[in-house]
Amino acid sequence: MNNILCLHYNPACMIKRLAKDILAPILSQFRHCNVVMFHIGRCGSTVVSDLLGQHPDVHWASELYEPIFGKWRRDNAGIEVVGEMPADAIDILRKNSWQAIHHSYGFEMKPYHFRLIGYEQEDFLQYLEAMGFTHYIILDRKNRLRKIVSSIIAHQKGGYHTDGKISARLKSVHINLNKVEIDFDSKPLLDYLRDYDKQFSELESSLTNKRLLKLTYEDDIQDDPEIAYSRICDFLNIKRKPVAVNLSKTNPFPLSDMIENIGELENVLSGTPYEWMLND
Repeated sequence: MNNILCLHYNPACMIKRLAKDILAPILSQFRHCNVVMFHIGRCGSTVVSDLLGQHPDVHWASELYEPIFGKWRRDNAGIEVVGEMPADAIDILRKNSWQAIHHSYGFEMKPYHFRLIGYEQEDFLQYLEAMGFTHYIILDRKNRLRKIVSSIIAHQKGGYHTDGKISARLKSVHINLNKVEIDFDSKPLLDYLRDYDKQFSELESSLTNKRLLKLTYEDDIQDDPEIAYSRICDFLNIKRKPVAVNLSKTNPFPLSDMIENIGELENVLSGTPYEWMLND
């Protein structure tokens, strides 16, 4: 109905839209590159996404599937419950990528998203290669404990991102160490840390012999997000363009200030490979 109205009142609008729908799949064959960035979340991915989105030669789709997952949360009063995908995840990606026309196309996702979209990791990666994805990025965070804490704060207190003009506000939470509810899952905090090790080890192994760029929050974003931006531009072989950092750190405070039951957490991590994360 909307298309009919557009054609009736503005033929040029409809013709342009139809031409784009027809030509986009054809022109995409001449695209410089397609890239996917896998990341852990709460690791500076949003500020990097914003920088890439400012580049005139890049069409950056950010977390492509997040609007779907967001609807699942809203439908369940904020609780992360896995729902039904409205369409096949690969079809969603293919149609979205056409919007890039001839520009470099990129999107991002987290390793646990494979479970939500109903694809095994290996199968999804094979589809990406068949679709012409040529570059892969892994953005990790060395101190994954801070990622978990930041996710918990965002879930309980709100505020996923902070405008660069606004100073971060300290928010503290009490953590149920035996039942952490983030990433559409619920399990002990230690299990999350072990699972992150496993997820990223398997992902890196699957990307062996592919064009892969590895970034970390601590080395490439924490002090200056444009370091990550520059490294990605070089990796994609596209000329760097001026960009502006519009976001700032959301939870830059010591863990002891953000976690109300810090003593319990210290006891849980004592003697584990993750104990160092308490003091970073």
